[in-house]
Amino acid sequence: MQGTRVSIVAAVAGLLAIGGASAAAAVPRAADPSWRIVAKVKTDISGEFTAIAATGKTTAWAFDGTGSTIAPRAYQLSGGKWNKAPFIGKLDEQVIAAGATSPSDVWAFTQGFGAAKSRVLHWNGAKWSVVKTFADEIGDAAVLAATDIWVFGQAAFPMQPALGVWHYNGSTWTQVSKNLQGGSALSATDVWGFSGVDVEHWTGGKWVATSVKKLLPPVIPGPLNDPQVTGIFAYSDSDVYALGNGVAEDEGGPIVVLHYDGRTWAKVAEGQFGFGPSPQISTDGTGGLWLPMQGPVAGTSYLLHYAAGKLTPAVLPVGVHEITIDSVARIPGTTEQLAGGSTHAADNPGTDVVAVLLRYS
Repeated sequence: MQGTRVSIVAAVAGLLAIGGASAAAAVPRAADPSWRIVAKVKTDISGEFTAIAATGKTTAWAFDGTGSTIAPRAYQLSGGKWNKAPFIGKLDEQVIAAGATSPSDVWAFTQGFGAAKSRVLHWNGAKWSVVKTFADEIGDAAVLAATDIWVFGQAAFPMQPALGVWHYNGSTWTQVSKNLQGGSALSATDVWGFSGVDVEHWTGGKWVATSVKKLLPPVIPGPLNDPQVTGIFAYSDSDVYALGNGVAEDEGGPIVVLHYDGRTWAKVAEGQFGFGPSPQISTDGTGGLWLPMQGPVAGTSYLLHYAAGKLTPAVLPVGVHEITIDSVARIPGTTEQLAGGSTHAADNPGTDVVAVLLRYS
């Protein structure tokens, strides 16, 4: 999926214990699922968990740091605890997306800033290595197998060409588009992407574009907004969700959820929740979606749950003015989720920053 985003109080090379929760003995049924913070890391203003990948029911990787003051770091979940792990992150890059097929096949995709290049990194169960370096910015990625990796670039802007879409078959990288900005892959010959007001479908030989402009928020004269598709997730070719945003000046939004049933696109939900979603959205395991939203400039951010035609802000363990969620990943085979982001001063994501990992269970 596409889609764009701690001063060590004590050495974090030690273990970060996962917080547990158990139902009281008198309760006759399991407690309703809820979000809770399971790990915290304080470094400096650049600290936040920007990407996360669940590699199994009890294993995962999370990546911390925006690269502005220190290189991004990696944390590994194993044995019920998060440990800081060796990583080959560099200054002036952040991990923008991550994915995995197993604990020994983990991929991290970095977005370089300024003169820094974007990189594709791979964990083989023993060490991290650089698989590919791109001159332009990575915006999103999809991991289907070690021989089926998709990388999607950011939109072009002055002095920075678009990366486009690249596919890796385990030995060779091939560019299959020059301008798409994000996507969701089902197979090597079945990929959904987006650019501007269009949704595009790759069938192995070409991209077929469909405009969804009429379903996006209307243009405000001025111009004071820039309606566009900002994310996509495909369950199948007859069950595809596209996320649109009006990108209103300062406050962002509104967000619209569009659905394709194999024949037509329709708008199924809408709400005012700022900019986004961030690239790392997640399936909820029951046909819905979890969407990290950045919120308006220096304002409230949200973690949204889409299900049955409704967008609902998640109830988080910290007030919505004091937490930003950047990434979400479903734990395989369950409806449970992992999420990463940061807590901070109210409506000020640059003050009192603490990187946090959360779990929904």
